[in-house]
Amino acid sequence: MDSWLNVIQPKDGKITLKHTGPGNVKYIWNEFVKEFLKSKDDWLLSCHHDVVFSPEAVNRLLSWENPLISALIFMRQSPPVPHIWNSYEGQEERMIQRINDTREWFYARPEWIKFGPFVIDPRPDDALVPVDFTSTSFTLIHRTVLETMRPYVADLWFEMDDELKGGGEDRRFFQNARMAGFIPYVDRSCVVGHLVGDVPTSAADFIAWDSASVFNNTGEQ
Repeated sequence: MDSWLNVIQPKDGKITLKHTGPGNVKYIWNEFVKEFLKSKDDWLLSCHHDVVFSPEAVNRLLSWENPLISALIFMRQSPPVPHIWNSYEGQEERMIQRINDTREWFYARPEWIKFGPFVIDPRPDDALVPVDFTSTSFTLIHRTVLETMRPYVADLWFEMDDELKGGGEDRRFFQNARMAGFIPYVDRSCVVGHLVGDVPTSAADFIAWDSASVFNNTGEQ
C-alpha cells in the first residue's frame, strides 16, 4: 500500500483505486473493464498485487502519450530476467525474452543498476521499446485500446492461457491488442519491483544474474 499512498497524482486528473480481489480472472477482470468503459475515465492502469512502484511511475508512463505502455518489470522467479518478449524470427508461437539489449541498455547507464523500483530522471529518449508482449503487472491502457479490441475479443479482454492448468493472461491480451492495431511499448526508464516475499526483484538482480551466468562452474568464461 505504500506505493499507492505515495503515488503522485496526474496534473490534469486523479487516480481512482479499485481492488479486484482474488478470483476468476476471466470474470472479475473483464467485468471491471466493462464498468470502466461505461465511465468517462480515459486511462486504465493494470497493477498487480505483487508490484511496488515509485511515486513518479504513473506520470512517467503518461508522459509518453502512448495508448498502450508498460513499466519494465523483471521476473520474480529465478532467473530475474526482463519480462519483455518478441517473436522469434516472426513466429508468433515462439517468443524469446529480450535479455541482450536490456543488458546493454543498463550497462550504458551503470548508475541506474539499482535495487527496488525507480524512475530514471531525466527521461532518456531511447527508453521506449516496442514489444510483442510484456507483463500486465504495471500497464497503462487508454480506453481507445479496449474499445477497439472489443470486436476481436467479445468482451474477454483478459483470459488466461489455460484456465485449468494456469498460465498468464498477458500474452493473449497483447496479442489481441496488436491484432486491433496497437503496438505495445515498455518504458525501460520506469522500473517497478516484482515482489518475492517482501523483496522486489529489479535491474540490479538482473545484472547480477547475467554477470554470473557468463561463467561456468570452473570460473572460465
